[in-house]
Amino acid sequence: MMKLVFLLLLLVNLALFAWQQGAFGRFTESGREPERVARQIEAERFRVLSEAEVQKLRERATQNKPAGIDLAAAQSCIEFGDFGPSDAARAESALAALALGARMNSRNVEVPGFYMVYVPPFKTRAEVDRRAEELRTLGVKELLVIGENGPLRLGIGLGSFRDVDAAKSHLAALEKLGVKGARVSDKPSVVNATRFQLRELDAAAAQQLSAIRKDFPSQTVRPCTP
Repeated sequence: MMKLVFLLLLLVNLALFAWQQGAFGRFTESGREPERVARQIEAERFRVLSEAEVQKLRERATQNKPAGIDLAAAQSCIEFGDFGPSDAARAESALAALALGARMNSRNVEVPGFYMVYVPPFKTRAEVDRRAEELRTLGVKELLVIGENGPLRLGIGLGSFRDVDAAKSHLAALEKLGVKGARVSDKPSVVNATRFQLRELDAAAAQQLSAIRKDFPSQTVRPCTP
């Protein structure tokens, strides 16, 4: 009897050892153990994007979105732009190579600019200069005393941002430095830009435009507006 019990225990131990070594296959993992999480591929590289980062990605996708115009074919009327003052003259010079004459013209358009972080205007130049020096003492390295005519004349510019959330984040960082009285503009500034209208382009001219466009990758080609 004792020998039978001994043999049964031995067989059970052998079977247990064989199961642990995978001789009978493996049961499906439950997915809850820490080891499975550890085996995920570079899980530490994944993170949740902030709302400001999502907005920047949306803006970038909008800027890079194809206009749906095939510049390998002739075009009856398209618009190219919008160019800021620093690029408008360079673009006009490049477009002159198309030799369109009266079939090319330009017009001024207003496009959304930047949200400004600023300190409201002071009454005198002495006051704004004194405040600017106080800000430098607090550690504010980038600031501009606004000397031009306009509603913010004798104010202090502390930064400009396309994204309002980025402007608010910058304001919060300034407040941590001890800056008081700074604000974010309620709406973005308006920027004057130049938009070119090109009419009756044959296939060769359209292809030339495609080559010119590579020098201005952030600019958009679109159908003419009514």
